[in-house]
Amino acid sequence: MSKEILIIRLSSIGDVIHCTPVARSLKAAWPDCRITWLVGEVSADLLKENPYIDEIIVWSREKFEKKLRTFQFKEAFEMWRELRSKLQKKDFYAALDIHGLFLTGMIIREVKTTRRIGMRDARELNPHFMTKTGKSLGKHITDKYLGVLPCLGIQSVDHRMSLSIPEDARAFAKSFFAEHAVLAHEKILILIIATTWPTKNWPPAYFIEAVKLLAKDFKIIMCGGRGELNIGKEIEGQAGVKIVNAIGQTGLLEMAALIEQASVLVAGDTGPLHMAGALGVPTVGIFGPTDPATYAPLGEQNGIVSSQLSCNYCHKQRCPKGEASCMNSITPQRVVQKVYDVAR
Repeated sequence: MSKEILIIRLSSIGDVIHCTPVARSLKAAWPDCRITWLVGEVSADLLKENPYIDEIIVWSREKFEKKLRTFQFKEAFEMWRELRSKLQKKDFYAALDIHGLFLTGMIIREVKTTRRIGMRDARELNPHFMTKTGKSLGKHITDKYLGVLPCLGIQSVDHRMSLSIPEDARAFAKSFFAEHAVLAHEKILILIIATTWPTKNWPPAYFIEAVKLLAKDFKIIMCGGRGELNIGKEIEGQAGVKIVNAIGQTGLLEMAALIEQASVLVAGDTGPLHMAGALGVPTVGIFGPTDPATYAPLGEQNGIVSSQLSCNYCHKQRCPKGEASCMNSITPQRVVQKVYDVAR
């Protein structure tokens, strides 16, 4: 009988991508195992075509916590009851909590299994819910996640991330390029102009300067969510060169299909940077408050431009100095040079 394995990693986009080596390594060690992944709504599309995952359970932590905050306890309990019902439909050989919160500890207690495995340095008392905890195999975030596997007796691991793109998303990309006169011989540079942390954002003025320097050699496409629409319009309006603005026009997999065709992607430490890393697309990651040794995509095709200030890698969402000095210290010229170093 094949082993049933549950992976719990709800969000974010980057962390879900970073967790995919766990599924790949499990399938390499136990080809007949069946992997179920509990994931949040926002990131679920990233897993739907993944060849290493057999089943996905989608559950919104954000909606659940909002219901608790707004005293909708009946609705929150109903969400919890539905999740528990789904989890208890089968007996799992092991459940792996690769999120590491009190909430995910509570979730794993609802799973029918004798092996609840988590990460040794997880937060919010999470390790107390586990029967075993794994130590990180190294400094990179994928090492931290893969550290749960030795608890199952699996010593050989594969750090490669995985992201599969469906044909309808590729068809969207083909149509998009045709509509915007992106020709087959042109080198595509994709810009991701914002992140979810204010401290990880590179200034729009720097993007404008970089675009001016790069436009002669690259077809430049901006991608992102609707929250970046105003910044995108600012960059597009002030750059003085042709930019294709795809912000707010794609879903995750459609964006991935655009990224797949790029010569290089430029971004701060945010989900699309790691999507590009999973697709093997060269990247230039701009790092300030987070450590590229931990979070940058692995591989020689991925370049890093980081702050050289003494306060860098603070890992804070708000700058303690109130200035976002680390990202402001990274000049457009440094980023542009790195683009030319890595672009294919």
